[in-house]
Amino acid sequence: QAPTGHEWSYAWWAFIGTLLSMMVITSVDEYLLREIEYKDGNLFALLASFGAVSAMLFAAPTSQLVQPRNLIGGHIIGVTVALCLDYLTNDDYFPVLPRWFAIALSPAISIAVMALMGLIHPPAGAASVIYISGNEEIKNLSWLFLALPILADVVLLIGMAIIVNNMSRKRKYPLFW
Repeated sequence: QAPTGHEWSYAWWAFIGTLLSMMVITSVDEYLLREIEYKDGNLFALLASFGAVSAMLFAAPTSQLVQPRNLIGGHIIGVTVALCLDYLTNDDYFPVLPRWFAIALSPAISIAVMALMGLIHPPAGAASVIYISGNEEIKNLSWLFLALPILADVVLLIGMAIIVNNMSRKRKYPLFW
């Protein structure tokens, strides 16, 4: 049987949480792109996968997949795998893998490790693909990519989810750490 939709108040909290969270991330992103240079580019905060993270945090806050340990652990795993595989595709290091293969291999390894560790978080698989298939602006960050945008935004999103989801008596986040 297909699930039914939620009531208006539930959808309203999902809207508010997503809007506020993405407003904070995009305003930080605008500032970083305009003001902070790093190597041959600028720092940034916005990744497309954070739209999916917001959907999960505010429309499905009781899902095991979006609890803080999954969100943080999944992203650390996914991005670390992508960063390590980048060394095997990048001409500056040891290019033994074709790029197209590494793009497929990165989320596969990430998801398998997440599953083994009990830290599955689907948007972290997307973050893995974003890095390994990324342009020079993304690759320019190298290991800094794990700290900003990934972990900084994940912590920000968790904080926003704690505030917004617990403002309603019908919602609770997190269920566990």
